[in-house]
Amino acid sequence: MLAALLAMPVSVGLLIWFLRMKKDDPFPKYTFVKLLIAGAIAGILSAIVTFAGAVINLLMQMSPEQIKLLTNTEGILQVVQQISQTPKTVTPDTLLLGFIRTFILIGFVEEFFKFMCAKVVMRKEGVVRTWKDALLCFAVTAVSFQLIEDIGYASGNIIIAVFRALTPFHFTFAVAMGYFYGLGKIKENRLYSALGIIAPAFIHTLYDFSLNLVKLDDNFVFLALLMNAVMFILTVFTILKLRKSHKNKDLDIPIRSV
Repeated sequence: MLAALLAMPVSVGLLIWFLRMKKDDPFPKYTFVKLLIAGAIAGILSAIVTFAGAVINLLMQMSPEQIKLLTNTEGILQVVQQISQTPKTVTPDTLLLGFIRTFILIGFVEEFFKFMCAKVVMRKEGVVRTWKDALLCFAVTAVSFQLIEDIGYASGNIIIAVFRALTPFHFTFAVAMGYFYGLGKIKENRLYSALGIIAPAFIHTLYDFSLNLVKLDDNFVFLALLMNAVMFILTVFTILKLRKSHKNKDLDIPIRSV
């Protein structure tokens, strides 16, 4: 319980900040709640798809003999142990496949569901009138998504809870999503709108892939630490940039539709 509570402060702080941004032109009542629910739903759907993909990926690594052992619990545990003990070689091919797998099962899946769940609420509520409105809708959904994810990851581990609380990277991905999506609407260019999913999915993949590399070889730990540092700096920059844009009203540009 303590670990889960430690994962909340930054996410809650960001949500309060978003509410303050809209105090002069607030969203309709309960819109923020609906966006929070959309983020939670996106998290659940992402988890289901990612789990299914992981199972399929595991089955593809099994030999016919191993698949035959999956008829009982003892056999499943034996196969999992065999796969976990199989030496993992790091080659350009395995790295490329690993990156593609991470992009499909994590980066793209999570950003796609966050995007679509936020869009459902945005269309139903009719709250998006400006570029900033769109960006905030994606950001609220993403912060809710991260809060649910943080609680799941952090339960029982205070160190992970503190680390994830200090790294609200889903917020950073969402700002990129809202920026390109809004730009696409303003310029009426679908390429920019597509970047609303592709850009955050790519950045997300780079981050997660750097962490996965450590599981393959401890020598990659420095790369993972570097990527964490880059993401932390990018997140701070994003917060400062959004604060400045809000003050200068740079994002108060009308958007015709969502």
